[in-house]
Amino acid sequence: MDPVSLIVAAVVAGAAAGLQEQAQATVRDAYQALKRLVLERHKVDVEPVERKPESEAKRDSLREDLRDAGVADDTVVLDSAQRVVDEARNHQASVAAARAVGIDLDDVAAGFMRFARIDVRGQATAVDMDRVQAPGGITVEDIRVDGGSSPSDPR
Repeated sequence: MDPVSLIVAAVVAGAAAGLQEQAQATVRDAYQALKRLVLERHKVDVEPVERKPESEAKRDSLREDLRDAGVADDTVVLDSAQRVVDEARNHQASVAAARAVGIDLDDVAAGFMRFARIDVRGQATAVDMDRVQAPGGITVEDIRVDGGSSPSDPR
């Protein structure tokens, strides 16, 4: 990935993480540091992408502004951008690993469904069904969710 695209990817990752309530402070802090560096050292404002990270036009405009400002040669900014990308990846991996689902069904139609002996651990959901049709019924039995300790369960 070229240096300017790395910075744009970091801005998009940081902006997207900022929209998530559960984003780790490390992602937010790394992103704020990158924004500050880009603005102070190169006078480039990343807020248009921050407001609309899904916009390819905004990304292209930022890419052009960063190239024109010579940011590709600034190793401090590049290191900061890499940190944002790394922290965002680590956060996404930890979120994905933290949530286990025993059975996850979407858009399923069946005459009858039976689920038994479901055992999940961690921050988990035993059965997650969306838009499921079973005119004959659904039976779910013998479920065990071991989520560890929680505020109401101080083990």
